[in-house]
Amino acid sequence: MLDQIRPCLLPSAEIRQRSDGTEGLYDPITGASFETSPEQANLVPLFDGKRSLLEISAEYMNRHGFVPFAAMDELVWGLTDAHLLVDPPQNLDRLGASAWVELVTPTSRARWKMPWPSALRALELIVWPALAILTVLTVPQRALSPIDVALFYPGLVLALILRDRFKGALCALFGFAPRRSQLTSLLGLVYYVAPDDAVVVLMDRRARVMAHFGALLGVATALAMAWPWPGVWAGAAIILLLDLSPLVESSASSMMRVITRQTSLREHLRTYLGLPLVRDLFRFKVAKSERALFGAGLYASAWMALLFFLILGMGLSTGLRLIELGGKESGAMQVLTGLGAMALFAICPVPILLGVTQVIESAFAVLWPRDTGGRQTSGAADLTAFRSIPLFSKLADADLAAIAAQSKQVTYGAGELIVAEGSAGDTFFSIRSGAVIVARGASSDRARVVARLGAGDCFGETAMLKDGVRTASVRAATRTVLIELASEAFEKMVATVGGVDFAAVLRAANAIGKSKLFRGLPPERLSSLASRFVPRTVPAGTDVVKFGDEGHEFFLVARGEVEVLSSEGKLLTTLKDGDHFGEIALLRSVPRTATVRTTVDSLVLVLGRDVFLSALNADLTLSARVEQSAASRATVPSLSPSGRGSG
Repeated sequence: MLDQIRPCLLPSAEIRQRSDGTEGLYDPITGASFETSPEQANLVPLFDGKRSLLEISAEYMNRHGFVPFAAMDELVWGLTDAHLLVDPPQNLDRLGASAWVELVTPTSRARWKMPWPSALRALELIVWPALAILTVLTVPQRALSPIDVALFYPGLVLALILRDRFKGALCALFGFAPRRSQLTSLLGLVYYVAPDDAVVVLMDRRARVMAHFGALLGVATALAMAWPWPGVWAGAAIILLLDLSPLVESSASSMMRVITRQTSLREHLRTYLGLPLVRDLFRFKVAKSERALFGAGLYASAWMALLFFLILGMGLSTGLRLIELGGKESGAMQVLTGLGAMALFAICPVPILLGVTQVIESAFAVLWPRDTGGRQTSGAADLTAFRSIPLFSKLADADLAAIAAQSKQVTYGAGELIVAEGSAGDTFFSIRSGAVIVARGASSDRARVVARLGAGDCFGETAMLKDGVRTASVRAATRTVLIELASEAFEKMVATVGGVDFAAVLRAANAIGKSKLFRGLPPERLSSLASRFVPRTVPAGTDVVKFGDEGHEFFLVARGEVEVLSSEGKLLTTLKDGDHFGEIALLRSVPRTATVRTTVDSLVLVLGRDVFLSALNADLTLSARVEQSAASRATVPSLSPSGRGSG
C-alpha cells in the first residue's frame, strides 16, 4: 500500500521556514493551516505527488540516514485533517488517515477578501479595550432575569468575534495580516464573522506566542464589555474557559506548545494527568526533561479547579436562581427560564463526574499500584507486531519468525523510565505504539531532551556497540508498547535487513558522538553524517595521509591511535578516538600540511570532499567550528588537546 499512495500538497499552499527549524503551511484560498516539527519540515517538500510513501522513505534515508516513520505518519494525518492534501479521500481512508474534527474546532462557511487596509486592524487593540472600560464605568450591572437565558448566545458570538479580531490584529502588527474575512460556525450552532487568523502559523516563535495571547486578551475584553448583562457575560466566560483549556486546540494549548517546543504536548498531557503527575508532586524534584510536561500538568490541574468552581459556585446556583425566577413569571418567560435551568442541570454534572473519576482512579493507582515498575510483559511478540514496524517489515518470514521467538512485548505506563543513562544494557527496543522521550544529561535534574520517538522508531541499539552502556535515558511519554530484542536477535536482524549495514552506521554515529567537532549537531544531522562516512581499517605503522600530497578526504578516528608528524618527521601530537584530521587541505585547497601515521591497528571514518563541504554549508555552526579549528592548526605547530587534528 505504501507504494500506491502518492501524497500531494495543495499547489496553493504557502510554506515558510521558521527560525526554530519548523515550517508553517498556509493556504490563502481555503484558510487551511498546519505547523510541522523539524523532522516533518524535511518531509514536506517530498509530498509533491510524484513519489509514493515508499519512495519518500527511501529518498529520506538516502539524504538523512534515517526515516522518522512516526513523524511521517503524523504528517499525513495532520495534513489530511487540515485538508491540505490533494489526494482523493479513498486513498487516505486506505491509509487510515480519514479526517476528523475536534469538538471546539471552528468551521469556515464562507470567505471573502478583507475590505480595509491591514494597518487599521492594529487600532482594534486600542478601540475595543477602550470600549470595554467605558462600558464597565458607565453602564450599571443588571440583576439576573429570564431574558439572560437568550442573551447567552450573543455572549458566545461577541467573545468569538473579539478573540479572532485581536489575534488578527496581532498578526497584522507582525507583518502577517489576514487576507480574508470568513463566516465561521462553532459546533454548527454559533455563527460569527471574523478575520481568517490561520496565517499565524507562518510566524516565528515569539510572534506566534503574542498572537495566541492576543486571542485570550480579546476574549477577556469581551468579558469586560459583557459585565453589565449576566447572560452575555456567561456566554463570554464559557469561551474564555474553553480557550484557556490545555486539553483542546485552544489559544492556551497553542502557547504552551510553542513555548515548550513540543508539537504534541497536548496528547502527552492527557496521559500525564493522574498517577504520573501525583508521583512527581510528591518527589519534590522534577527532571529537567519533564519540566515542561510537569508545568503543563499543574496548569491543567488549576484549569480543572477553575472549571469546578464555575460549575459548583456559579452554574448550579444560577440554575436554582432561574427556577426561582421562573416561578414568578408566566408564559414565554417561564418557559425560557425553565429551558435555561434544565440546560445547566444537564451540562454541569458531566465535567464533575469526569473529574471525580480521574481523581478516584489516580488515588487507587497511588495506594494500590498494580505494578511498581510500570512494566508489563506479555511474552513473545507475534509476527503482526513486527510487520507493523517499518524496520522489521523487510525481513523474510523465516527470519522474522526466528527473531520474534526471541522477543518480548513490554508495556510501560506514561511517565515510567524505560532505560537510564549510564546503566548497563544489551537489549534493543522498537516502539509498536505510544511515544517516548529521549534525554541526556549528567543527572536527572539536568537532563536535556534530544528526541521524541513514536510508533515504528527504535532505540537502545547503541548500548550493544558501546560496551553495553546506555547513552541516554528513555521515558514513556504515553502508555507505550515496546518490542524488546536480545543482542543475539538484534545482530541477526542488522545482518539481514535489505543489505543495509546498520551496525556500521551505528558505529559511525558512536564515533561522531565522541567528536567535539560534531557533538553539538542535532540528532537527525548526526544520523545523516553517520550514513555517509566510509569506514577504513588501517594497520599499525601505515601513513593515512602524507605531507605534500593532494587532499580529497576528511578523516575521523573511530578506534585506535594516530600520530601527526611534521615535514621533518617531528611528532606534533597524537590523535585518539573522536579526533579528526584532513580539513585544512579541503578548506584551503592546499597540499597536506602534515603526515598522519597509525601507531596501532585503527579504524578511521572517511568523508569525501563534496560531502564534507555540503555538511558545512548545511550547518553554519559546524562550519564556524571547522574553520576555527583549521585556522588554529595552520598557525600553531603544537596543537592543544581540546582541538587536536591535522590538515
